Formats: sequence, C-alpha cells, structure tokens
Amino acid sequence: MSEWNIVGKRVFITGAARGIGEAVAKQLHEKGACVALVGLEAERLKSIADGLGKRALYVEADVSNRKAIDHAVEKTVQAFGGIDVVIANAGMYHVSPISEAHASGIERTLNVNLFGVLNTVYATLPYIKQSKGYILTVASMAALTHGPLMGAYAASKAAVEALTDSLRIELYNDGISVGCAYFAAIDTDLVKGGKMHPALSKIEETFPSFIRKPAPLSDAINVIERGIQRRSHRIWAPRWLAAFIILRGAVQPIMEKHLVKHPNIKLALNISNREAQIDGRQDASLGVALLAADNSFTSGKSCDE
Repeated sequence: MSEWNIVGKRVFITGAARGIGEAVAKQLHEKGACVALVGLEAERLKSIADGLGKRALYVEADVSNRKAIDHAVEKTVQAFGGIDVVIANAGMYHVSPISEAHASGIERTLNVNLFGVLNTVYATLPYIKQSKGYILTVASMAALTHGPLMGAYAASKAAVEALTDSLRIELYNDGISVGCAYFAAIDTDLVKGGKMHPALSKIEETFPSFIRKPAPLSDAINVIERGIQRRSHRIWAPRWLAAFIILRGAVQPIMEKHLVKHPNIKLALNISNREAQIDGRQDASLGVALLAADNSFTSGKSCDE
C-alpha cells in the first residue's frame, strides 16, 4: 500500500492535553492535518488548540463516558466533515496493589484505559468506515510484561492489544486499517510522575538502566506519524522494545523470577499500602501524571499519563 499523505487528514486524538497526545497533535497539525484534541483538562486543551490556530479544535470529554465521547465526535464531524484517523491515546496509571483491592483506583484505570478505547472506537467507527481510515490504539510495554503495583494498568493495556488484534481482522474487508502502539518509558508526565512515586521508584531500581531511562517524546511521535502514513498494524518505541514483543513468552517468567525475591518489592508494597490510606495522594481522574506537574508527592495530588 502506498503511503498516506498526512495533509488534509482529519485526526481525532484522545488524551490530547499532555504527553504523547499533545505532541502528536502538534506534529500532525504542522504536517497539514486537521486535529481534534479531546481530553479532561479544558484549559490546557484550549491553550494548545488556540496555539495551533486553524484546523484545530478541542472538546473536553472523559473517554470513560460514552455520551461525552459521542459529543466530541459530533463536534469534530461538524467542524471537519468526517474523521480519517483515530488515535485512542487516553490513559492513566493508578498505583495500587491488586492484592489489597483498592477498588476505586483499579476501576478508574480499567474504565479509562480499556472502556475508554472501546467508547472511542464505537463512537468514531461509522465515520472511519466512510473514509476507510485508520485506527491506532495505544497499548504499552505493560501489555507484554506485568509487574507489581501495575496489575490494573497491565490488564487494561493487554486487553487493548487483544481487542485491537480482533478489530483488525474484523475490519479488514471494510478497507480499514487498525494498529496498536507499544511504548516503553517515554518522557511524558505519566512516566515522570511514576518516577516520583516512592513505591514505583523502588520497583524501577530493580530494572536495567536501558529500561529505566525514558526515551525522548519525539521517538513516540515519529513512529506514530510513520504508522499513520503506512497504516501500520504495530508500532513501537524505543527500538529495543521489538525484542520484548518477539520474546514476550520468555520475558515474563524471567522477570518474575528476578522480582519475587527482591527486597525492593516488599518495600514498595508496604509504601503503596500506606499511601493508599491517605486521601488525595493520587488524582482520581489522572492518576500519577500530576505528580510531575506539581513536582511533589507530598502536595496531596498525583497524576497519571
């Protein structure tokens, strides 16, 4: 298939207020696309859209709310006449051990990361069918390897990968391409916030340096742009993540064997359990991402992606 031209493509992006969503909206707009920025932080979204100018709009919407996403799609179609590309990027990370059943954070993570993708796909699919367009879901390295304190996040991202694989087959004969993006640590607020969380930082110390070091945000944005142009089935960043995708069956048992007896894991679980008893430590809507924005874990807020 010949490469798509980005110019004139109408792109619907969730989680566009910060991180990967914000950066990809700016880059695609610069290349000539029309971009709809969808997310929770209205002031940030408005500032980004105003800065881009023509061919950009924003809609405040929670992806876990189907009616809100339907409204965002309607506003996009009214402005641009349709949708060619969907980037289901919205996601959050709430630090919570499954073994302690901190239900609210776990449920919020699943509602945003999994059902938010489903809501986005359902709402945009009629217009993607019309344009024979491209759907890109955003999974994670966590879809391939599943560690402590990330059970809900890993489960949601693994489910996104599985749903994407099924959807790709179902929509093939409709002329629609469906891709899944896998990212390791990328220099975003979600990753920065995770590094500031005392429990997660203890777990991170057990990993090799090449995994701990965040890749530049541009790495993710460039592979997304190429993925759209090529209507790719799978994209990833950094490059070394390809080995994890290929060897996923071997990586998980090796990682588990490494972690189960490591003293940092017990320490991290103890920290997480203590923090879970303090109201306001993690933002109910954004998870750990706001930690980076506040530059403090003791401020009473925390963030996710």
